[in-house]
Amino acid sequence: MKIEMEQHRAVLLVRLTGELDHHHAEQMREQVDREIARHPSRAVLFNLRGLTFMDSSGVGALLGRYRKIDAAGGRVAVCEVPDAISRITEISGLARIIPFFNREADALRYLLLGVPSKRRL
Repeated sequence: MKIEMEQHRAVLLVRLTGELDHHHAEQMREQVDREIARHPSRAVLFNLRGLTFMDSSGVGALLGRYRKIDAAGGRVAVCEVPDAISRITEISGLARIIPFFNREADALRYLLLGVPSKRRL
């Protein structure tokens, strides 16, 4: 699994590539939490465009980051979810908890400005 992180204004942008499964979920949790501790962000965006597989451990890792940021008064969003990953986000209920967007630009607009345009339903 490849994890790319960058600060985009006040948003920590996390791009995931490969498989977010029980082998890699802990790695993702640790890296994202470390980055949040180093550069406190009030918003985190997970771009899943590069994911090829995600299991319940991946769902748990995303949900855990959401809970952590939400408890601190921040916001989390997910964008560009591949069709192969979309099913588990729907079945798990993750898509009802965290705002999902088709485009990264729309998710960033939501996180930076609170504009919920073009949210995926």
